[in-house]
Amino acid sequence: MTLSDLGWNDFFETAFEEVAKEGWVAGRLIRETKINFSALLDDGEEVDCVVGGKVWHDAECDADLPAVGDWVAVELGAGENDEHIIRARLPRRTCFSRKAPGKSSAEQVMAANVDVVVVVTDAGSDYNLRRMERYFTIIQKSGAACVVLVNKSDLFEDEVNEKAREEIQELSPDAEVHVTSATREEGLGVLKTLLAPGVTLTMVGSSGVGKST
Repeated sequence: MTLSDLGWNDFFETAFEEVAKEGWVAGRLIRETKINFSALLDDGEEVDCVVGGKVWHDAECDADLPAVGDWVAVELGAGENDEHIIRARLPRRTCFSRKAPGKSSAEQVMAANVDVVVVVTDAGSDYNLRRMERYFTIIQKSGAACVVLVNKSDLFEDEVNEKAREEIQELSPDAEVHVTSATREEGLGVLKTLLAPGVTLTMVGSSGVGKST
């Protein structure tokens, strides 16, 4: 696996050259825990790393801190037990975020540098146009493209699935909206066309609509 497979391009290359120092390497954050991040490096190696003090200090708010999907400059520890440190976060091409839970108006970054957001719903109990409207607002703000899967079509009549598809399409004419059945593998060709090297895709939707399937 190379950086290009993960979405590295000239934009990030230029940004990295502007901040990198000797010994720093580029990596993409793929996982966050309470104490550190995991990053993938150019050879596919996965390393655990912590946020450096300057990155913390320079962040004006939590949204400025590294998040999953960010490209970062990592200083690799010299010794076996030395920490790998995130020394800089590269500029984001897109930012999929929402208002943080609670009364705060702060921004919560869910994923950075996402190319496509796939919203999974169904034409039954999960169907909620107001929720879809909220998804569309967040996705449009992020800068990512939007695809909607009206899943579990095998559980409903064709006219019910088509009505849901048409109503969702009316809400967001720019989105791609498809009727699918994950269990029957129907209508999933759109995902195969999107899952290409260098493309970052994330899936959102309620529990039980078929995201894992």
